[in-house]
Amino acid sequence: MTRPPEMTRSQFPRVRPTPSSSPAALAATAALALALAGCASPESTFYTLADATGGTHAGAQVSTGTRAPATPYAIEVSPVAVPEQVDRPQIVVTRGGGRVDILEASRWSAPLKNELTSTISRDLTQRLGAMDVYGLPRADGLTVYRVSTSVQRFESVPGEHAALTAVWSVRKVPGDLVLTCRFAGTEPASGGIGGVVTAQRTLVDRLADGIGNAIATSAQGTATPRCPD
Repeated sequence: MTRPPEMTRSQFPRVRPTPSSSPAALAATAALALALAGCASPESTFYTLADATGGTHAGAQVSTGTRAPATPYAIEVSPVAVPEQVDRPQIVVTRGGGRVDILEASRWSAPLKNELTSTISRDLTQRLGAMDVYGLPRADGLTVYRVSTSVQRFESVPGEHAALTAVWSVRKVPGDLVLTCRFAGTEPASGGIGGVVTAQRTLVDRLADGIGNAIATSAQGTATPRCPD
């Protein structure tokens, strides 16, 4: 029987190692990374209705002023009711033809109802010199003015105007004073989102002016508070 010939090492086919990353593959990976970066969502810009200076606007008319002494009464600002259409983290702007845009990259620093509630509370405490005791225990016999606000329209049109309509009420406890009024106002809004936020801030300040005047008039006891004209 004839034995098959033996194969030497040189007779086996040589397999060349394949580089793990060729220049072409690296270039393709880099191009994909750049494409994905271009598709990434832009960073969000956050806005607030609070005045960065901590002061009031020039149109404030509350007679007690922004540096009023501590008062013998307190206020209680309840959470503001807001329409569901705008009650979201994103800023909602109105376009023509009844269209609205929800801006993912432009957001409130807090839920809109919280922004409105905290701004009204801060405006009133600064104007009246009174503490906001909402949700806090308080001494028996302390006079409290309870403030309730329901926003019916919160419209933002960049480059055109901002509009705010709200119904508010003040109730004196203890006592029988109940005053319910309606606020409706518009402000020009130049520029982009920053301009319309500034206009809305001015409207909230005007709303707080009317509430503050009613509380101040009642507390002074010199006249019966009435709704602003």
